[in-house]
Amino acid sequence: MNAQRRVMAVLWPSFLVACGMEVLVFAMVDPLSVYCGADVLHMSRQGIYTASFFVFWLMAAASSACTALLAPPTGGAPLRHDL
Repeated sequence: MNAQRRVMAVLWPSFLVACGMEVLVFAMVDPLSVYCGADVLHMSRQGIYTASFFVFWLMAAASSACTALLAPPTGGAPLRHDL
């Protein structure tokens, strides 16, 4: 698998997970009702949604990247662990 396909194999699923997290979190929480420094940063509700989405995407991408790095290489013989 070339580098571009690997990057997309990490970023696309993590993007979908970030979308789902955004919907789940902000369906239950109003970002302006929870004090998290929004007053200090002077962020609007839409700004908080945007910043949160990128944080969710970064977290999901880190998780996907760890999985991709730890996965056995494709195309070769599967790893076998006999006890």
